[in-house]
Amino acid sequence: MVLGFVISTVASDVPRVIFSYMFELDGAMDVANADQLRALRKEQALHVANQVQSEYSFLRASSQSLAEVGMVLPSREDEKSAHEHGLFRIRPGLPFTGDESKVILWQATAGAAYAMVCEEEENRVTGAQILSLLVQYLQEFVKSAEQPAAEYMLKSDRVMAVLHQFLPNGQLLFLNHRAIRQLEKDLEILLKSK
Repeated sequence: MVLGFVISTVASDVPRVIFSYMFELDGAMDVANADQLRALRKEQALHVANQVQSEYSFLRASSQSLAEVGMVLPSREDEKSAHEHGLFRIRPGLPFTGDESKVILWQATAGAAYAMVCEEEENRVTGAQILSLLVQYLQEFVKSAEQPAAEYMLKSDRVMAVLHQFLPNGQLLFLNHRAIRQLEKDLEILLKSK
């Protein structure tokens, strides 16, 4: 199960959470009121954003040092709009409670990072496919390449529609090309009505 989805900035040294949604909040039953729940969700989203920023910075620094040495990977040179992506595991404990570690799948493009928080046993290949679809459709309706953060905040209802279309209740779907086309059609109808 996917526990959460976070969009954050990666252009600066300090990440800023643009959008976050937690499908299932670990320990939600232990939280007494809505303010504590909201604070816990913000803490979780910020923790994910910081970890993704760290991974992104490391990936960029290592690829730059390889380029300086002259060992540039051919696949990176050929892609003009390369998406940085990866996955990492966070240990059990705060801000996510429970005895199991969590896996974060992330993808960064155009100054924004998109991350999914998954349970450890989740299918990572399917997760990466769904994350790529989410990024593709989220960028489709964000027309401003210079300020995507503002667009995501202004159009949070559309972000939620895309999110719930491809991750219903945080469940990863095995999708073939026909199922993806049908979801695309349903999503277009849904977004035109908003």
